[in-house]
Formats: sequence, structure tokens, C-alpha cells
Amino acid sequence: MTIKSLAEIGHRQVLEWIKTGPFLRRQMKPGEYLLRQGQNLEHLYWIEDGFCTVSFTAANGRRFSHGRFSVEDRLYGEMEFFTGKPIQFDIRCDSPVSVRVIPNADLEALLVQYPHVGIWLSQSLADTYQEVMDRMTSHFMYPLAYNIAKDLLLRELGNKPAIQFERVFKEAERFGCSERVYRRAVSQLIEQGFAEKRGRELKVANKDKLERYLAEEEER
Repeated sequence: MTIKSLAEIGHRQVLEWIKTGPFLRRQMKPGEYLLRQGQNLEHLYWIEDGFCTVSFTAANGRRFSHGRFSVEDRLYGEMEFFTGKPIQFDIRCDSPVSVRVIPNADLEALLVQYPHVGIWLSQSLADTYQEVMDRMTSHFMYPLAYNIAKDLLLRELGNKPAIQFERVFKEAERFGCSERVYRRAVSQLIEQGFAEKRGRELKVANKDKLERYLAEEEER
């Protein structure tokens, strides 16, 4: 069997465990936090459905947002569960969110009883790590306008959820820059005919032209 098939077995076992377990169900309101940066992990949370934002705030007050996500059947707190370190990011509910509260000891017992669950968790963490590293590498290696343009194209093609923040400063945080710098990069993309504003959202104006721009930037 492949790692993928073993992980799929583990995922099915987790879903059944969550479904049949006596775990507390909690209804979270928009603006409430599941996890707070710097605190110790007391419980893990299994999100059944809803929207969440993931962000990090530096000591100087600057904030980096990983974005707003539509979440379904997702475990949060697993990284800190394995490392024993304080929580790394704020996980904030951006809509009504239904969660199950998972005690640490219960997950430990599950991993002992069902080793495939550990494979699933390892694969999930590896996927998350690669996604984050791909994004951070792109931010370091290419201009801001390129990263905004690539993000727009991926959403247009359906390779990323078509979710953006309505507030400009929130979008700026997602790219690790100030609102002023973000607006300047967006204006550049609009002036060059790569993007356009539709209502309050930024959209691809010309896909072929945008793809050529990205290819040229990658070859520089």
C-alpha cells in the first residue's frame, strides 16, 4: 500500500472517531478565537464547517495573515500537540463555526490504537508545510505585484478558494505589507490591464496577458 492509501485509512478512522465520540460540540460566533498565539494548548479543535482566518502578530505589532479559509472536517492544534510549544498562530472564527473539542489525551490514545491516524496526521502536516513554504519562498523571491497576480490567477483557475478579504488592510496583511504598498501594487496591475475591480473584489482582467506577465517575471 502507498502512503496516500494508508493516510486515507487513517482519515476515515478519524472521521468515525469524531462522529461516534462523546466530544463536546461548541458553536463559535464570528470574532471568537479557537486558538490564541502564545498560549499553551489545552484542547484540539475539530472544525465541522465554517470560515476561519489564520494570522501571526509580531512583537512590533505588525501582522501577517495566512488568509481566510473555508474549513470543513479540519483539525486545529495538531502542530502544538506534537511539539509541546505555545500556539503559533491566532485562529479566529470569521463566521458561525461548529467545532468539537478534543482533549489531548484522547488523541494520544487514538494514535496508539490506530497507527494509520498518525500517518494521516503526518501527511496533513507535510502538505501544510509545503504549501506555506511555497508561498513564503515566492514572497521572498518575487515582487509584490507578481504575488498578488499569481494569487488572482490561482483563484481564477479554481486552484485556490475564491475567498478574499473585503477590507484592503486585511488583504495587505495577507501579503505581509502595508495598505499603501498593497494599493500601489494593485494599481500597477490594473494600469497594465492584468486585473480589474468588480465591485469590491479584485479579479483577473485578461488571463492570457496575466499568464505572460507571470512567466516573464519568473524568467528574470
